[in-house]
This record gives sequence, C-alpha cells and structure tokens, in this order.
Amino acid sequence: MADVTNTQLSALTTSTAYVTMSVGGNDAGFAGVLTTCAQPSWMSNCMGAIDKAQAYINNTLPTSLSTLYASIRARSPQAKVTIVGYPRIFNGEDCNAFTWFSPTEEARLNQTADLLNAKLAAVAAANGFSFANPSNVFVGHAVCDSAEWINGLSSPISESYHPKVVGHSSGYFPVVSPSVTGSVLRVTPAIRERAAASAARLAAQQRAYAAADRTIVPERFVAPDLTTPAARAAAARAGVDLSSRASIDAADARYAAAQARPYRG
Repeated sequence: MADVTNTQLSALTTSTAYVTMSVGGNDAGFAGVLTTCAQPSWMSNCMGAIDKAQAYINNTLPTSLSTLYASIRARSPQAKVTIVGYPRIFNGEDCNAFTWFSPTEEARLNQTADLLNAKLAAVAAANGFSFANPSNVFVGHAVCDSAEWINGLSSPISESYHPKVVGHSSGYFPVVSPSVTGSVLRVTPAIRERAAASAARLAAQQRAYAAADRTIVPERFVAPDLTTPAARAAAARAGVDLSSRASIDAADARYAAAQARPYRG
C-alpha cells in the first residue's frame, strides 16, 4: 500500500474514469510467509508466519485500506473503482521438488487468502467500490493442478506463486470485466488484436511514470536453501542428514505434523 500511495496515486485525476487495484497481500507478508512455509518444517515456523499474517489482516489491514481507498476517492470522485482479490494458490499437494509445503500448511494458506478477500470485500463495499473475487474461477487451476494457472517454484524465481498468462486471461479477465464493462468478457482473437494494437499507445502513456515505477522494490519469494549456515544448524538440531533426501523429508513430516497439531483441534 505504501508503493501505491507514494508512486501511483499521483496518476489519478478528477477525470479518471476507472481504477482497478489488487493490494494488501504484500502488506500481510505474502512473499515472506510463502518463503517460510516452503522450507522444511524443521528449519522454519510456517504456522507462526501464517498466524502473524492473519493477525495483520484482521487487526491492521482494514484501517489502512480505508485510508487508501479514501485517497483514491478524493482524487477521482467519479471513477468506477474495482478492488481485485486473490486466488487460492494451492490444491493440497506439493509437486515441486525443492519446496516443502504440507497439506495442512496449504490449507491454512488458502484460508488466509479467503480471509484477505473477506476484508478487502468488506472495506471495498463500505467505500462504494466493487470487489472482484477470483477464488472460484481458479478452482482446479492452482499450483500442481493439471491445468495450472499459477506458477509453483519457477525460473525466474520472481514469477513463483504468481498467475501465469492464462491465469490473467482466463482467470482475472472474466472476473474483473463485469465491474468495468458491465458484462463478462472472455479473451477472443478480436480482443487480443485490439490489445496488441493499443500496445504502443499504452507504452507511451506509461513512460511518464517509469521513473516512479523504478523506485518500487518488489517483494520476492526466496527459494529454500539448505546450504546456508542457518540451515545446517537447524539440521543438526533436528538430527537431519542433509546428504539424504529421505532424512530431510522424514524430519519435515514429523515437524510439520507437530506444528499443525494445534490447528487440527
């Protein structure tokens, strides 16, 4: 939200007709929580990271969103504003070779996305904004689904756990379009042609904001690294043989089960 406030609000004017925005996930620690939960449980505390994110979403986020939304409305009083939510990233399994998300961790991460969407929707409604929830349309297209619309652990690493092109075109586009156009749109050859034709004009328009954009430092997921001194120390405490994948995975299963126990009742 600080990046939006400091570098993007200035683009809004009294003549702005439409605003679409997805914000709040990074403020709740999206990248940091995923970085923690991707690690083996013997060297991390995924549940604690999720608890902290949920506390922020419940206790701090609504007020911060209200302040930001009020600023948008003050700058663009006539604009139709659409707040865009977040999909559930996981399907209950981890098919990536070098991450260690347990089914319970994935379930709680998905619950956190639902919680975030609920808060975004409530504050959006209170400010007269529309809310576009992508959760349902992404069902069956999470990380590790056969028709995957969201990247798992990827190269470049910055693309990890973000929507693929098809996630934007088949996931977000039909969900956001009703708030902007009044009807559900699907990506067709004609729409792709119109989009391509507008590229030069939009690029020229965006150049005015290039300097401000360069000041934004993205929040990035960091892949697990079991070669660091911290990882080696954690492995020693847990009795893990880092030369054995079986030892790493067995200890992860034990620690993940222990950490998940309070959340299973």
